[in-house]
Amino acid sequence: MFRMIVLLGIAATLLAVLGHYVLFGPKRLSRASAARTVHRFGLGERFLHLVTLAGFVTMCVSGLTPVIAEGAVVRGWYWLIHVAAAPVFIAGLVSLLASWAMDCRFQRHDWEWAKKFGGYLWGDKHAPADRFNAGQKAYLWAVALLSLLVLLSGLGRVVPVFDAEGQDVVYQIHRYSALLLVLAAITHLYLGTLANPGTLGSMILGKVTPEWAEHHHPIWRGSTKNVVKK
Repeated sequence: MFRMIVLLGIAATLLAVLGHYVLFGPKRLSRASAARTVHRFGLGERFLHLVTLAGFVTMCVSGLTPVIAEGAVVRGWYWLIHVAAAPVFIAGLVSLLASWAMDCRFQRHDWEWAKKFGGYLWGDKHAPADRFNAGQKAYLWAVALLSLLVLLSGLGRVVPVFDAEGQDVVYQIHRYSALLLVLAAITHLYLGTLANPGTLGSMILGKVTPEWAEHHHPIWRGSTKNVVKK
């Protein structure tokens, strides 16, 4: 049953992002200056993001491969790899939370972004956003909550403290929280690549064009004009 839910969940998410791309297309800029750049992410932030991503992808592959391929629980080498990757993911995520918590506080203008849905479906394409928009903030806190559930339920599986019925509840919390995390990550990947050209480059190189900053994060752009470099 869970195998079918996983396949349907992933397929539905992929169809949704594909449908959005076909119907609304990417947020392309009409012009961009390659001669100037705005510093967006520091080397430490990019490294932590990469570490977190590596741990997450490893956990996904080791955790979902047995489920999708065989409809089986995680065991053997898959289990060892899964457990080894968990501390890497958690350490990276906690570090990112510590780095971005202040920037990801919800503010009044985030409500305006939410009402316009960031311009992804309707309304003004230039929804107000600071360094992180309301969607990115919500994603970060949702990932933090789901990851906490995954971590605690995972520990409950490794160190059983309940009876058989309780352990089954812990197991269900673990795998469904993990599935929601995967589906959220697929959506995040789409929004950070195809839907918003230039976003992936900002996480790799740490820089964006002034036009990109103005288009996607106008409030933040207004406070960073002094860091434009040639």
